[in-house]
Amino acid sequence: MVTAKKTQAKTRTKLPAKRKTKEITWLATEDLDFDPQNPRFYRLHGKATDAKVVEEMLDDEGVQDLMSSIGQQGYFEGEPLLVVPTKGGKYIVVEGNRRLAALKLLNGELSAPRRKARSVQMLIDVAQETPTEVPCIVHKDRVDVLRYLGYRHITGIKEWDALSKAKYLAELRDTFYPDLDVEEQLRTIAREIGSRSDHVAKLLAGLKLYEQVERGKFFSRHNLSPDALDFSYVSTAISYSAIAEWLGLDGSGDVDAEGVDPKRVESLFYWMFVPQPNGYAVVRESRMLQQLAAVVKSDDALRALEKTGRLEDAYLHTDGPEQALGGALQQADAKLRLVWETLLQSSPSEEHLEAAKDIHVRAKKIYDQIAHSLGGD
Repeated sequence: MVTAKKTQAKTRTKLPAKRKTKEITWLATEDLDFDPQNPRFYRLHGKATDAKVVEEMLDDEGVQDLMSSIGQQGYFEGEPLLVVPTKGGKYIVVEGNRRLAALKLLNGELSAPRRKARSVQMLIDVAQETPTEVPCIVHKDRVDVLRYLGYRHITGIKEWDALSKAKYLAELRDTFYPDLDVEEQLRTIAREIGSRSDHVAKLLAGLKLYEQVERGKFFSRHNLSPDALDFSYVSTAISYSAIAEWLGLDGSGDVDAEGVDPKRVESLFYWMFVPQPNGYAVVRESRMLQQLAAVVKSDDALRALEKTGRLEDAYLHTDGPEQALGGALQQADAKLRLVWETLLQSSPSEEHLEAAKDIHVRAKKIYDQIAHSLGGD
């Protein structure tokens, strides 16, 4: 007797409904404008003309590499620009400004600045493709694209610089989370971009300081281009509790920075970014911020910094005059040891003898003064 094999009915997993994707629309490049609110253009201080944008991108954004690729291969349809309509039948490119710059340079709608004109023209001369239309996805307004910008440029493939990130985070905060308390804002934004809330806070607080000196015309008064400013110095500086407290911040997470001392904020930016006669700023590199944090805790050290403009000298005063004297004597001893070692391998001159005599006289005075202070002979 043959027994029929019992078959078990398979349950089919119901697949989720396909998400409706927006259609691609081909638009003329002459109808596309750069996004004046793009965080990358923030340092242009409201002067985001086409010429300024192209100059900025040719300096920092690798637009010439894009020109070369598009000129040889054409425009890849799989990377549509994300645009929003404006009055008059035109569109603003919210995502894809680098690609738009490359296209407009290739097809002649924009000209390169004089110092880049030759290299750009060489790319145009060898181009096989100079597209005048480009695939786009049209969104109703900029808010629809805002979150995608963070994914692409903070955690994604084309990372923004620190200032652009800070500007974007401020826009995200003001657009989507104005009704949350500050702590919840920071946690929510951090989750959204895959970061930590303390990092978000430092960027937002640093942006407030930047905006304050910008309103005070700091850059023009010191003949500085905002491009010369490494904004990461600002967020790193306020991560030192001593610097944050000295400025008047309630910690590095004080994102509104309402209680800061404007003069001290300007002093911080001056020390970090304004070149001195030797060509370097007082704080030449970020690791020196640790020394600055010690200096701002000491009135003696601050006075020395303001008088000399030399952070290393001011740092000697951070533990009080006695500690500063000990440090200075150690440095002098180290220098004299080097002089002795060099002397044994050299042929000294009369000029060297005169310099040694001056050092001898000065060293004798230092010895006599210390001995007198200690009650010695």
